[in-house]
Amino acid sequence: MRIKKAGFTLVEIALFLAITGMIFVGVMVGTGNSIAQQRFNDSVQNFTELLRTTYSEVSNPQSVGEGRADVAIYGKLISFGQKTGLDGKPLADQKEQRIFIYDVVGDVNNVNGGPVEEVLKELGANVAVVTATENGKVTEMGPAGEIKSYIPRWGASIEKTDRKLFTGSILIVRHPKSGTINTLVLDKTIEVNQILVEANKNKRFAQNDPINTLLTSVLSDFTTQEIDFCINPSGVDTIEDNRRDIRLVRNARNASGVELIDLDLDLLDSNKEQIGNRCRFKSGKI
Repeated sequence: MRIKKAGFTLVEIALFLAITGMIFVGVMVGTGNSIAQQRFNDSVQNFTELLRTTYSEVSNPQSVGEGRADVAIYGKLISFGQKTGLDGKPLADQKEQRIFIYDVVGDVNNVNGGPVEEVLKELGANVAVVTATENGKVTEMGPAGEIKSYIPRWGASIEKTDRKLFTGSILIVRHPKSGTINTLVLDKTIEVNQILVEANKNKRFAQNDPINTLLTSVLSDFTTQEIDFCINPSGVDTIEDNRRDIRLVRNARNASGVELIDLDLDLLDSNKEQIGNRCRFKSGKI
């Protein structure tokens, strides 16, 4: 009686390896896309939380310095697109987008009501203070408080709706008289780091030098407008066109003014203006 030996043919082995390989590739691609999506979601949530936390901090007034009651924090300046780092070195050659957040301080005086821009100008609002003197003369100036330096997570970038990197300045300030929070926007970048570095290097601290007027000189140029921060998952081809829209409503008063717009929201108002995800969908106007 002849016993048949069980086994696999070369064709069967080849088919098994091919099928196994396809399954493995599918799993790896799916896992890679899932990780990329999770990282992108993390970068969106992280920047949203940064903005909301900034509003919370502005809502809680505090004095600056040890035993100083003549200077108070009135808010924050968020600066996008500066060309110089805190160390004075250029940022243009760095791949990472860097955002700086400064304390806005001013004198503690009684003020009349009026637009917050005028009141802050009256109080000499600035993001820099005197840090050293000699024989009654200023020898050094520095930031008014601790500077926050923020880099979008996982290689994401913060863009405008036209896909250009977001640049400009945002003031989130508390009105010294009424205590209400105001949000003001400037379309150009205030080069705080560069001005600080150059002033200390050249020992120029006269009353009209840029370091003393870098904020008050442009306060009247700030406006109230709605902002769309488009978070782009740089380098992730599968979701390159799925930019998330983080909206800062016009003259936001608190953290609720930071809105995370639904990714797939394509909604036009009666004027055919896009009120959904402006980072992904255009308006209906031609």
